[in-house]
Amino acid sequence: MVAEYVTSIKAAWDLAKAIKTSADAIDDAQIKLQIAELISALADAKIEAAENAERISELERLLKNKSEMLFEGRLYYRILDGGNKDGPFCPTCFDKDDKGIRLQPNSEDRSYDDWRCHACGTYYDSST
Repeated sequence: MVAEYVTSIKAAWDLAKAIKTSADAIDDAQIKLQIAELISALADAKIEAAENAERISELERLLKNKSEMLFEGRLYYRILDGGNKDGPFCPTCFDKDDKGIRLQPNSEDRSYDDWRCHACGTYYDSST
């Protein structure tokens, strides 16, 4: 993505230089064509910049989410300001899809399972 962005910006720069150096020697139709190409290249660069900004924002969100999570025992907990823990969260969903799915107390009568993820259906015993 970044290479395409740089290429578009370079193309726009090259067109702008060509327009500047040849403005006096070229007829009006040629100048209008180069200006149209310049506008198109700059529009492409603007679109790529917006897409890159979205992707960077998403990656920053994922990085922040990962940095807030603590894997303790077999479960994830989110570390809040002040050091308090929130959770637990499903390790299967978090490791596989980067989703912080909160585990629910197991309502079924299974002595070896304390928590259940309603998204993936996995049971967890937090005592191990």
